[in-house]
Amino acid sequence: MRIAIDATILTRENTGTGFYIINLINGLKRISDKKNEYYIFISKNLVGDIVDISGDNFHVINVDFKPRFFRVIWQFIFFPFTLKRYKIDILHSPNYITPLFKFGFKIIVTIHDLTFCLMPSKYTIIKRLFYKSLVPLFMNIADKVISVSENTKKDIISLFKVREDKIYVTYESYPEYYNTSSDSEKIRKILSKYGIEKKFILFVGMLEPRKNILSLLKAFYLIDDEIDMDLIIVGKKGWYYTDIEEFIEFIKTEKLKNEVKITGYVAEPDLKYFYQGAFVFAYPSLYEGFGLPPLQAIACGTPVITSNVSSLPEVVDDAAIKIDPLNIQDLADAIKEIVSNDNLRNKMKEVGIKQASKFSLDNFAINTLKVYEN
Repeated sequence: MRIAIDATILTRENTGTGFYIINLINGLKRISDKKNEYYIFISKNLVGDIVDISGDNFHVINVDFKPRFFRVIWQFIFFPFTLKRYKIDILHSPNYITPLFKFGFKIIVTIHDLTFCLMPSKYTIIKRLFYKSLVPLFMNIADKVISVSENTKKDIISLFKVREDKIYVTYESYPEYYNTSSDSEKIRKILSKYGIEKKFILFVGMLEPRKNILSLLKAFYLIDDEIDMDLIIVGKKGWYYTDIEEFIEFIKTEKLKNEVKITGYVAEPDLKYFYQGAFVFAYPSLYEGFGLPPLQAIACGTPVITSNVSSLPEVVDDAAIKIDPLNIQDLADAIKEIVSNDNLRNKMKEVGIKQASKFSLDNFAINTLKVYEN
């Protein structure tokens, strides 16, 4: 088969969906699928730096639209003609958006989450209108739908009445180099570059309301006198970042013993050393379609605290302490429990690494390939 993967969303600062595409390509290469030809539609400037696309059956098709608007219009209207020219059998659209029509090829669309329906207030009006009006159309156009978790599958069926037999759950994965042993000197060197010198609690993700960072800040504030750790927040600024900023300014006036540091976006491979160097990883998100950061944390053997809602229990299972994300005291207590209990930390490390192994690149690629073949 000739399989196209739409990787046009990739940039030099990727978040969840971008990592999904990168890990998918790496996984397909890793399982050495020689039966199929893969056509990766991507800006060639990213190849080698962001993702390695090599091999006789992997082909780079250069597509580079700087304004998002032009990229979306191209995907809607002009992409089908390009796919026809390359005699594509299957298009995998990993970022919700599919062409509006097709010329004989099949379409598989990946749905990562339905936050725009379940938590509309967390989105800008434009994004909310775009996704709510068009995502149902894309799922209708698609021949198959990939969901990244059972929870998201349930949401798709509940909200859009998509037939269950049209939806395949394929859990995503993380870069395999997260499984390598920690190098304490390398960790110290990388963290020092970002001004991090003491033990720390870590959060990684887009700084937006859905991630519930404000609750984490409030929990940190509650236990400042009882721990000796900074809070490191890694991620790009998203919508409603002002609320977070205002609380951090308030904390500064209180002259806490520990510090809150926001690094901004941290790219690989540096990011791995943040996970490996963290004493605790805290991720009290209100809703996740999958939840890659907690998975990457447990893969590194870092104790994780996360929410008991949406897909997160599927990902971490018994490898994390799960709390009500709206209960700030529970979050604060969980942090204190991990900080004060070495036996618990060691057990969580062991269970976490075992749990992460279920989400290997091989499993991700093999299960996605099964959808292509089906």
